[in-house]
Amino acid sequence: MKKYDYYRPSAATLGRKKKIRKKFSLSFLKPFFFFLVFAVLCLAAYVGASKAYAAFSASRLGSWKPSSASVSGVEGVLAKELQAAAKQRIDTVFSAQDAADLRAVLAQKYPQLRRVSVRRGLLSGKLKISAQRRSPVAKFVLPDQSVRYIDQDSTIYVDPNPDPLHPVPFVELEGRIPAQLGEEFVDLVQSALRLKDQLDFAFLRFNVDKDTVRMHLPDGCIINFGPARQLRQKARRAAQIEAVAKKHFTHPHELDFTYFDDGKVFLRQMAH
Repeated sequence: MKKYDYYRPSAATLGRKKKIRKKFSLSFLKPFFFFLVFAVLCLAAYVGASKAYAAFSASRLGSWKPSSASVSGVEGVLAKELQAAAKQRIDTVFSAQDAADLRAVLAQKYPQLRRVSVRRGLLSGKLKISAQRRSPVAKFVLPDQSVRYIDQDSTIYVDPNPDPLHPVPFVELEGRIPAQLGEEFVDLVQSALRLKDQLDFAFLRFNVDKDTVRMHLPDGCIINFGPARQLRQKARRAAQIEAVAKKHFTHPHELDFTYFDDGKVFLRQMAH
């Protein structure tokens, strides 16, 4: 009796399965092939654009001339003066070194400005100047009667056109005047301003050589902070003591913080 193997696939069936596998593998690889071609084209376009931009920039670097100018970050008289300085460079060859030189000139001419920047817009043709005005925390008068300001970074500078809407407390400096004052002194001024209601002062006197600070109040009282250390804590303690002293003393007095490190603050009555 002849037996048949019904589970053995025929040659035709195997052929059809091979064709299906081949078609499936080709259809599966097509997206990767198109993606690879697209990536190559994008890379070629990027390289070409970069070379074209580099060549274009190089052709303009040596003979770039600004056609317009803009100023940002400042207002009023300063903005007009910076705009005038920038307009003088319009339609003239302006190199990267010229930009660095102009920035140095502006920073020296206008010490009341910080973060001065001069940039060239190679594609736009615009000369861009930006800066920020320093924010003073105090002002003082030197022996020659010239006025100086100190900003939040403890930098001392000149400002021939101060902002009349921004009142600045007055400080007397004694001794040799450095280019910068310590951060502790700036902390004292800022702490006093925050405590303006409790510690309203007429002026501060800072002895640079001895590194000591004295505060003079409008009623004639004096606060001797002693060494210019822990000034923020001393200002807070002085405000607390003054709030109590005003209720019990009618004559001017002096607070002495010379021994504050030992936990002592002395209050002395002054002659009326």
